[in-house]
Amino acid sequence: MAGDDKLVLQVGGVTRATPVRRTASGSTASANQRATAQPAPTAMPVARLISLANEMAAQEPPVDYARIASLRAAIASGEYSVDPVAIAKSMALFHSTGGNS
Repeated sequence: MAGDDKLVLQVGGVTRATPVRRTASGSTASANQRATAQPAPTAMPVARLISLANEMAAQEPPVDYARIASLRAAIASGEYSVDPVAIAKSMALFHSTGGNS
């Protein structure tokens, strides 16, 4: 629209109006265009991140299946007992140290 002082950008379905400033020569430039001449560098290319995620997914999970089986057997047979005081103390210690116990 004529006379508008906003530049409308649409990225990924999101529309955003950016203020436009007139320069001394009469041309206009948005605040974003003046501030960012080049895209910011990323820490790791997307292809590398995808590759790393695939590698991690392919690795064996750190699960002790033998321990799980023994706990299930103890629960099923009624041999597994819960000490609520010990659990409460452990939870209090965990939260009082910020999870670094």
